[in-house]
Amino acid sequence: MITLRLQDIVKKENLSLQRNASMREVIDLININKKGVVAIVENNRPVGILTERDIVEILFNEYDLDESVNKFSHKRLITTSGNRTIGYALNLMLDNNIRRLIVTDMAENFIGIVTQQDLLKFLEEDFYRSTIKVKHILDGTESLISVSPDDSLRRVLSKMVKNKISAVVVLSNSAAVGIITEKDILKLSPLDVSLDEHVGRFMTSPVMSAHQETPLNDIVKTMNERDIRRVVIVNDDEAAIDVITVRDVAKNLEGDYNNFLERKLKNAKDVLNLLSDMLIEVTDTGDEQYVIWANDKVINCFGREILDKPVTDFIPEESWDKIHDNIKTLNKIENIKIKKGEEIYELSGFFIPTDGKTEKGRYQLLMKDITEEVKLSTEDPLTEIYNRRFINEFLGKEVARCLRQKKQFSVVICDIDDFKQMNDTYGHLSGDAVLKAFSQAILGTLRDLDVVGRYGGDEFVIILPEASKENTALIVDRIRAEIQATEITVGKEVKVGIASSFGTATYPEDGTSSDDLLIRADEELYRDKSSRKKALSESDLQTSQKR
Repeated sequence: MITLRLQDIVKKENLSLQRNASMREVIDLININKKGVVAIVENNRPVGILTERDIVEILFNEYDLDESVNKFSHKRLITTSGNRTIGYALNLMLDNNIRRLIVTDMAENFIGIVTQQDLLKFLEEDFYRSTIKVKHILDGTESLISVSPDDSLRRVLSKMVKNKISAVVVLSNSAAVGIITEKDILKLSPLDVSLDEHVGRFMTSPVMSAHQETPLNDIVKTMNERDIRRVVIVNDDEAAIDVITVRDVAKNLEGDYNNFLERKLKNAKDVLNLLSDMLIEVTDTGDEQYVIWANDKVINCFGREILDKPVTDFIPEESWDKIHDNIKTLNKIENIKIKKGEEIYELSGFFIPTDGKTEKGRYQLLMKDITEEVKLSTEDPLTEIYNRRFINEFLGKEVARCLRQKKQFSVVICDIDDFKQMNDTYGHLSGDAVLKAFSQAILGTLRDLDVVGRYGGDEFVIILPEASKENTALIVDRIRAEIQATEITVGKEVKVGIASSFGTATYPEDGTSSDDLLIRADEELYRDKSSRKKALSESDLQTSQKR
């Protein structure tokens, strides 16, 4: 169940109002939905949220309930995608100290709300295996805040607002005789009950209570069966000493809760194997991380050999260091791109600490193959080298790198002489063949760190990191020679050669920006083309005169 998507369990009915609604309408809807919350939406997008606690404060301050929700819904809005899992949602709630979470679709439209209590209902069966008792988490809760049956409702509201609590226990001779919650207060609001009335008339009684030696799993079961959010804890003398809420249960299970997550994942392997994306699980021993499990999608692509091996055998070490650092800092990663062989993947995931003697925790990583998406955005489909967009981005980064490190590099622009004439003579398919052969001839002469891309038409740009003017000239000569030696079959088995022109620019001598370098290289290209045409014309003239 921990891997269930929120969109599969989220509730939507009677949980949202338009932002022009009144506070009275909010109270009425909360009393109907019994979730203690309403989302405020505009054009089906969540723009605010109001909870029972907000209403209690509004009632305490005696604001006009016919006023618009706009005046009151200024709370920081935390939303999550319906594609997120139950485990992710519960962690998000705990991290941000909230009990309810607005869920949206990919277009950020409102699709519903989940509460901690909703999540615990799906996770209940695993809590039954826990050995933790109520007394183990009492140190993490605040002192019992109470009133007597003769106290006023106004005093109850004051305690709720001052202490930021959702319920107040009603005591008589130290015994819990009732409880009054935010939900009870909201039920009274439409009845115009005076705040000077005694609590005893409106409290919920009898109170659900449990001994401090009660196993926590029994508390969870009781909460789910009776659909309640809190239980009063009593000592051996049956005196009320504390209150445990759904939030306390989720927040304080710690090691047992994390063990539960691990067990739940193991029980859900069959479900996870149905995922269309790749999922791997990595165990962290403290000093090393190993791939301990992968779903069928991963196994089918990479084989079972990846199991029980260091994660850096599967994910490149440089990429894993980045992933590891991000997860340690943020407890999660989203959309980190890695390259594995010729494929490119996007990774998202989170870390589940277990704090055991032999295992510190588990990483759950979801891998999505985005190779085709990346190729479409960075690769020229004809020549299968980089496109103009990628070259521009790389060139900008290279300028910034060399400025920072006080390095040099060179840019080369080259094109095919008389390419239009070749296209017109032999056809566009032959022109395509020439472009492919031209790009391959360039690639065959470059270093591993050099980058080449098709800039448009028959124009290509080469970026040569660390290359001086002198080295660039040698590289260009080598490329020109390789191109001249290339023959291509076009048309009806006609073999043609390729002639090309080159222009170069070196950072920082010829420019300190991408535009400056490209302009200078382009000028040099046309200078080279003109000088070669002039030399060819003179050669033809001399040949003609000799005849």
